[in-house]
Amino acid sequence: MPSLYQHPPSDPDMAELVARMRAGLRTLPAEFERHRKALESGATLGSLRGITDEEHDLAYRAACRLCDEEQFHHALPVALQLVAHKPRDSRFAFLCASCLQRTGNASDAALFYAICLELDSTHAVAAYRLGECLEAMGFVREAMQAYARAVDVCRGQFNYAVLQDMAQARIDRQDC
Repeated sequence: MPSLYQHPPSDPDMAELVARMRAGLRTLPAEFERHRKALESGATLGSLRGITDEEHDLAYRAACRLCDEEQFHHALPVALQLVAHKPRDSRFAFLCASCLQRTGNASDAALFYAICLELDSTHAVAAYRLGECLEAMGFVREAMQAYARAVDVCRGQFNYAVLQDMAQARIDRQDC
């Protein structure tokens, strides 16, 4: 059986951030319960805890750096905390989905890609990645719908021509 242990990041500051975020995940249910009324009224956990946009951005950049280093298992607790504290930011949902997908959890990744698309219906990469997750789970028809959505979002946007071609190729492959 493979070991579940993951070496901490080599950067001590990054290792401390990951450890703090991982530990903080354990307290989230109690925090949500403690702030239930305010959260139901539309407040975010981040605002209730006094976390600034700058602090969110610093954590986001740190998680992106971990992803760039292919340390998705370390970026995931940071991404989960970001989503919990600022759930209406599509960047955080996408980051969380990416980490989940890259650590082999297609079903949870699909959920966060769908959340990202709910927050930003023009997020072409999220639509494409949702298709990948759905296809990996065996939901071929739904995957083709996600790829078609990616094609539609990319249409007319030169920057997304490659992504559009990739999504169309997935659809065409299935039609054969």
